[in-house]
Amino acid sequence: MSVTDLLQQSELFLGLTTRQVEQIAALGQEVAYQAGDVIVREGDPSDEIYVICSGTVEVEVSRGAIADVSGPPRLTSLARLGQGQVFGEMALVDRGVRSATVRCVKDGTALYAIPRQALWMLCDSDHHIGYVVMRNIAADLSFKLRHRNLRMRLVGGEA
Repeated sequence: MSVTDLLQQSELFLGLTTRQVEQIAALGQEVAYQAGDVIVREGDPSDEIYVICSGTVEVEVSRGAIADVSGPPRLTSLARLGQGQVFGEMALVDRGVRSATVRCVKDGTALYAIPRQALWMLCDSDHHIGYVVMRNIAADLSFKLRHRNLRMRLVGGEA
């Protein structure tokens, strides 16, 4: 499957023409990871968004340090993502630090890394692309927030 085909199937780019998706594809590059590799670390600067070409990644967040226990904060898995799914999209919106650690689960996982600044410049120069991408990000973040809130109500605590 070509990168353009993969990006067209990604929810982040739904509603864009093939030509527009080709413009986005021209911005990035494919990178490969092995099982256990940390792709992004919670709290680090965010410079790219990623589309999973093949393989699997796990999204983890720290639950904070536990009193009287030495070592790094414990990581809790939130989700596993696979082909066509996106992570790092919040960086496009707020330019903040990474909100989670993403670790490679499967050897040979291929990701398509798109630099935030290059995509931002394309969205600025083509407002239709910018509108569609931001609308799709808003829908995705809304879904995730609703899901998190529902989980919190069901388990009666932190999600």
